[in-house]
Amino acid sequence: MIITAWSALSPYGTDDQDFAQGTVSGRPLPDGPRPVPDFEPREFLGQQGTRAMSRATALSVATAARLLTEDDDRARTGLVLGTTNGSAQNILDVNRASLQRGKPYHIQPTVIQNAAMNSVASQTAIWHGLRGPNATLAGGRSTGLSALGYCRRLLLTGRADTLLAGAAEELTEARTWVGDGTTPLAEGCALVRLERSASDGLAEVLAVASVVAVDGDIGTAVLKAADRVLTRTSPDRVWAAVGSGTSDDAESKALATVCPEATVLPPLTESLGQVHAASGPFQLAAVLSHAAASGPAERFALLTSAEPQGIAAAAVLRVKGETVVV
Repeated sequence: MIITAWSALSPYGTDDQDFAQGTVSGRPLPDGPRPVPDFEPREFLGQQGTRAMSRATALSVATAARLLTEDDDRARTGLVLGTTNGSAQNILDVNRASLQRGKPYHIQPTVIQNAAMNSVASQTAIWHGLRGPNATLAGGRSTGLSALGYCRRLLLTGRADTLLAGAAEELTEARTWVGDGTTPLAEGCALVRLERSASDGLAEVLAVASVVAVDGDIGTAVLKAADRVLTRTSPDRVWAAVGSGTSDDAESKALATVCPEATVLPPLTESLGQVHAASGPFQLAAVLSHAAASGPAERFALLTSAEPQGIAAAAVLRVKGETVVV
């Protein structure tokens, strides 16, 4: 499975190069909540169809637009999008309206639509006319890497020719209530374009694995997931490793144990902020950005993610280090 392009709307800016330069340089962002600066849905997408659109949907639609071409067969192009719990703001708005209105069902249809967990993926596909597989995955910070495994199965079984995979998280008042309070909340959307095979591409996804820590030992779960994917290459060949940045150091210790010679890139929570389900896709974009900055050369990268509630995932990439063009 080949990654042929990526795109990201992030607190660093609305341009892909804003993210690439920001993450490679480690440019610090202001304290406090971190929205995507200067992102106004109507300016990016137009007036029609955006009035009732949630911010997460707007981020996803705008990001996907950069990865699609006129030559794509939209009937064979799908979308796999990750989320934490959908739009927390719209879910709370529905609950509030059902309690405050005269009848529980006196709720605006658009509000109900945006409260559905698969709303962002569905509306993005409808907007761009994608008729291939459409799926929403909810697995916290491990969602992005889990989505790669899901896409791999879809492509290998011939369900699609091209897939967009990633996640979107919006910055709203409701989402601040579910944060851990230790890391600034951030919003954004990062997507990668995946094809079963391609003559040119940025990286090949060699393996993806996920493990459930039934005993709560996240560090051991990360080690198990990493060991599974590293069967496709040896740990001493790993150029860089990056984790999602959990609330403790279990994940970083696991990375240092499994790949002691690799360059451990700082987790994006330290620079970008807490993007929850979008952690994995932003990790992918960060690794590809670092590889491009290092110059063309084949190298291997290990990515891990850990959800404090007990899910760990890992992926290993063969990266070419080509300059990203979308």
